[in-house]
Amino acid sequence: MKNNFKWLAILFAATISNAQQKNTAEKIFINGNIITVDAKNSTAQAIAVSNGKILAVGNNSTIEKLKDKNTVVIDLKGKTVVPGFIDGHSHFMGLSRSATVNVGSPPMGTVKNIADLISRIQDFQKEKNIAAGEWIDAYGYDQDQLEEKRHPNKEDLDAAFPNNPVTITNINGHMSVSNSYALKLSGIDASTPNPAGGAIERKKGTNEPTGLLQENAGRLLKRPAKPAPSLDDQIKGLNEQQLFYASNGITTAQDGYTSFESLQLLKKAADKNALFIDIEALPGYPTLDKVLENPEFKFGVLKNHLKLAGTKMVADGSPQGKTAFFSKSYLVEVPGCNHDHCTGFPNITQEQFDALVIKTFQNNIRPFVHCNGDATIDMYLKAIENANKTLNVNSSDRRPVTIHSQFVRPDQLDDYKKLGIIAALFSNHAFFWGDVHTRNLGIERASFLSPLKSALKKGVVATNHTDYPVTPLNQLFLLWTSVERKSRTGQVIGPDERLTPIEGLRAITINGAYEYFEENSKGSIEAGKLADLVVLSDDLTKIEPSKIKDITVLETIKEGKTIFKKD
Repeated sequence: MKNNFKWLAILFAATISNAQQKNTAEKIFINGNIITVDAKNSTAQAIAVSNGKILAVGNNSTIEKLKDKNTVVIDLKGKTVVPGFIDGHSHFMGLSRSATVNVGSPPMGTVKNIADLISRIQDFQKEKNIAAGEWIDAYGYDQDQLEEKRHPNKEDLDAAFPNNPVTITNINGHMSVSNSYALKLSGIDASTPNPAGGAIERKKGTNEPTGLLQENAGRLLKRPAKPAPSLDDQIKGLNEQQLFYASNGITTAQDGYTSFESLQLLKKAADKNALFIDIEALPGYPTLDKVLENPEFKFGVLKNHLKLAGTKMVADGSPQGKTAFFSKSYLVEVPGCNHDHCTGFPNITQEQFDALVIKTFQNNIRPFVHCNGDATIDMYLKAIENANKTLNVNSSDRRPVTIHSQFVRPDQLDDYKKLGIIAALFSNHAFFWGDVHTRNLGIERASFLSPLKSALKKGVVATNHTDYPVTPLNQLFLLWTSVERKSRTGQVIGPDERLTPIEGLRAITINGAYEYFEENSKGSIEAGKLADLVVLSDDLTKIEPSKIKDITVLETIKEGKTIFKKD
């Protein structure tokens, strides 16, 4: 009997050895135009995949040697393949498209003026059969794209909705307008003081609110709690959102300010193996203590497609909304500012900033901080330097992230390099608000918005993102804005900051992987990495740059399996 066991062990070992030597692929892709995004930006013709990972990359003849009778062979017929897109920053859980009405202007929506906006909400009210007294939420208005060139006010909404509280949130997510009904329910009136890090806009010469609530003032609204959908319904919603991201070629998504409730849902979905793209969750800093107290949540570990990548803090507001914090004044009138030096304002104090960074470093949690204006970035830099000195650590080991870095200065990029800070930039601003920034800040500051080229030249790792739902999730449109930087009126906003197409692709693939400490497993098409791939309709490196935005995603593959295919 002992000899039989010995013989079986030898046979088993030989079988394993033969399989390892054979090294056959489960699936191979041939006849493709493979843009690998490796260190040399090399191209290839074919890919072999096994167990969800890339087995080999090369030409057809080399890769076809790895097939056997069971290997699935996919003929790409010359189509272009790139690594799966890695979302530098968006809000995966942030917008329920069924619970709000879109009042965005083109291309985000169809609203052209305030009358259109009100009509869209009225249609939504009828469609959803919303009863008197129920709160109505709308999202996406952009005052700079409305024909009136102003924010709506409570009177605009009062006439159309006398019996419902109504709140419309700005496209930037940093301010909203409510009607009188909603303000009254929330106890917001002329006697209500501005909260820390927020402002209630008042009618000129009075303390009466106009309805516009900026930054933390929006937290004064008191919406009634709504019953949560069933777990099955919530997971169904997650499935639809994942498909939406996959249809844009995204294989790794970010939820850029995760509530505790959303984190619990994502964990339940992960435990049920209901996630099929990777979700990088960033619990909001105000909930961090609660997350740390819960042993089921662990930072920095990707499991069942879910990882807590760090914590997110919003340190200032929106440059187009004129609430981002600058060292120099805006050049135009700023709502709520009644003096000549209107620079916007931070949402937190320097002391709070210092405490935030120290707490994250002590707990080995990465800080992801929303900073748009250069004065806010100064505060972040100071907080990181303080933490390094206080704790005797090196921030480069932690790779802190500055989300948006919309108006970072050249000298601050030097500090990014020194401190190991990742610049999560947002080139869509050039198209959507480049003209607005030129008017609000002047051509010099506007031209340096999201300075991807300067960051790369200085050796700073820079990623690019859509901040969805602030701008469309379309990754090819995003790549186009990094290459051409054209505004809505066709002006080039900062010609020196334009990227080459391959640099633009690296910003949303391998650099995105680096942002999440995953550059060894994602972000390029190389042996040993996950088989996260996107099949495109055209070669972005050869097509005319103006047409990059028109490229479509034909197929998205996550770990060797197709998760989206265009009809």
